Amino acid sequence: MKRKLIVLMGLDGSGKSTQANHACEWLKREGIPTQVVWMRGESYLTRPVLKIGKALLRAPKEEKRGGGIDSGEDYKRYVDGKQSMFKNRFLRAIWRTLTIIDLYITFRLSFRSVGRDTRVVILDRYVYDSLIDIDSAFGSGGAEAVKMLESSLLGLFPEPDMVFLLEIPPEEAMKRKDDIPSIVYLEERHDLYFKFAELTRAIRVDATGSIDQVQSDIMDRLKEVVK
Repeated sequence: MKRKLIVLMGLDGSGKSTQANHACEWLKREGIPTQVVWMRGESYLTRPVLKIGKALLRAPKEEKRGGGIDSGEDYKRYVDGKQSMFKNRFLRAIWRTLTIIDLYITFRLSFRSVGRDTRVVILDRYVYDSLIDIDSAFGSGGAEAVKMLESSLLGLFPEPDMVFLLEIPPEEAMKRKDDIPSIVYLEERHDLYFKFAELTRAIRVDATGSIDQVQSDIMDRLKEVVK
């Protein structure tokens, strides 16, 4: 039987990891060997470039970040500087390529731990989340993400059997997590996720409800592909 790939994507704080683990446990109880793979990834190639870029742009230090709605000015200045820098087509091409290669390395390494009898792999984040990060860095309002989604580089990654977008307002996500740089970080990604939901035919789930309600909504749709 072909292994099924299920993707959970959405803003930080939307509950992806929580719901991925709940879905995994539910499927196991149903007798379906399932495993969760976290796809945020390591910065194998982009780390040194990122460090240089943050130094040049005077990125806010960690103690200045995560302060919530009232402390976003430093972060917004950093974002504006980053988007200005990426107006250079050569820099965009380098960053785009390095990011995708990093994610592919993560993908390959992560799947080495997946058991041979595993029938369902639940991906906590996927290449789509990374494309949104790239688009946000470039400030292209979705144009870059769409272009990347249609590029040959995406052929490196298998197409999921089902994609879920956990929807949550930026303000609510900010309340749930204390390690988000600024609400600006969430706002600039929020609309991009809606665009990707359309492009990937993702199932949109209201993630503002209780954990049990969100889990129930996901399980109802998962049954369509795993049974």
